[in-house]
Amino acid sequence: MDVRQLRCFIAVAEELHFGRAAERLGVAPPALSRQISALEDELGVALLTRTTRQVAMTRAGLIMLEEAKGILVKMEHASRAVREASLASGKVLRVGAIDAASSSFVPEALMAFRARFPGVEIKFVEAMTAALVQMLEAGKLDLALTRPPRKPTDCAFEILRVERPIVVLHEDHPLAARDHLTMLDLVGEPFVVPSKRIRPYAYDLVMAYFESVGAVPNVTIEATEKPAMMSAVAAGLGMALAPDWVSRLSFPGVTMRRLRGAMLDPPPPGALVGVSWRPQQKLPSRDDFLAILRESVTLLDERHVLPPVSSKPQKRTARTGSPIGGA
Repeated sequence: MDVRQLRCFIAVAEELHFGRAAERLGVAPPALSRQISALEDELGVALLTRTTRQVAMTRAGLIMLEEAKGILVKMEHASRAVREASLASGKVLRVGAIDAASSSFVPEALMAFRARFPGVEIKFVEAMTAALVQMLEAGKLDLALTRPPRKPTDCAFEILRVERPIVVLHEDHPLAARDHLTMLDLVGEPFVVPSKRIRPYAYDLVMAYFESVGAVPNVTIEATEKPAMMSAVAAGLGMALAPDWVSRLSFPGVTMRRLRGAMLDPPPPGALVGVSWRPQQKLPSRDDFLAILRESVTLLDERHVLPPVSSKPQKRTARTGSPIGGA
């Protein structure tokens, strides 16, 4: 019996569906089935009954579910205690961040921290909010820059920045001639939206912007990552809404415009970037980094405001695109 078998069994027992459990764990259904069968063989008892239509728990399976959960909780507590003991000296700071943070204010904050505390080693990882919060709860991170957690957690969360939306469109689109756009300008236009399953915060944010003018986007494609979104816009598949930090990016055939009147009040969770940490964990190096974030990160970053569109004609070269903001 190993941890992987227990995790597989718990997933199937909670989902009562091999396909959903496999998706949840990120494994293939046949591999998941083999893990369950190996666990049953080792225990010498059936934990699940399987038919072509459903999965059900046996009496032994119900007992095993509670025991398996308890085993994993104890193992996680033990791992966390060992990791925190090794970090008690404050010589290592483990930071996680979503792309919105790592592409904007995190590099400057890390540079400031290293300048003040050169003896502290920094370990950095980029992931999505849900994964980062899980890593915090498991004691694998000391601090993370995330969106507001969607599920209850023992982590604290403090808002650092409110992102403003900008419009990403093909450089030859008629609307690219304007200095700024409004949400009403975007209604009916072909639209590239974030993946609802992979990027729920970003997807909900786009929907909220359209709902603010009583509309829904004319979705042509879903894009998981920002490069895929930019590629779709460059290919003429539609325009997109993006957070202001994307204005730092450049992509052939793509330009960006300011969006007027779209700062929603209150801002949706997908527009917020903040810092998450476990307050019950006492780490001086983490508190020092928190202090730097509070000093250096502004709620609205004026550096991400796009410049006005130049009225002068621009010389174009083959597929180089116009500069950010169309200037």
